[in-house]
Amino acid sequence: MQAWPGDNQRGSGSQRPAKIALYTFLCFSLAGLIAGFALGGFTGRAPGGRSGGTGLATTRTPSIVAHSPNPSATRAPENVLLGVPIVGPGDYTGSEKADGTTTYTFSAQIVNKAGNTPITATDVTCRLWLTEDAGATSAALSDNNYALLRTSSSFDQPFPHETANALNFAPSSPQTQPCSAQGKTSWTYTLAPSLHHGRYFLAVLADWKGAHYNWAIVAISVSKGNNG
Repeated sequence: MQAWPGDNQRGSGSQRPAKIALYTFLCFSLAGLIAGFALGGFTGRAPGGRSGGTGLATTRTPSIVAHSPNPSATRAPENVLLGVPIVGPGDYTGSEKADGTTTYTFSAQIVNKAGNTPITATDVTCRLWLTEDAGATSAALSDNNYALLRTSSSFDQPFPHETANALNFAPSSPQTQPCSAQGKTSWTYTLAPSLHHGRYFLAVLADWKGAHYNWAIVAISVSKGNNG
């Protein structure tokens, strides 16, 4: 019998489907490998982040934390209650001369009403003046619910019953000045030669913003020139 070409391959013909299946498997594997590389080229891991599945690399946005300022401690409203200014025997001269040259000093310790302790506030105003009538001066300060003392601008004008131009103050110690928060408040002055001899009163006032105030009055005798 004549053999046809390829007839001698009959025994290996059963291997052809297997080879075809192998080729098919290799093709699909290669396609999957190529697809894997392609997919890996579109999905990446952002530094510090997680793998993204959207095809876009993601970055981590730093959180911004707003820190609110700590609320300041609640402070009670300032309220300086003033006691009667303390004027001791050594804080003034009881007998003074109206000669325009002799220098005198008047001092007062401004105190809190509670305990008569020295003030530490720096916004208390002091004023010193001379009067011939202590009673009328006190009445004027108290008049109309202390209206005179509620307006600090009025301190630049002569007070009722004040003996005007009697005290000539040194430039360093004006008639109206901030009360000292460290020690006594002092004035330096001379008595005007035009002042008549007789009994007078030195009045000192402490006023806190027109809300709280107090005053003290001491008596002095005034002589003319060298006749005292």
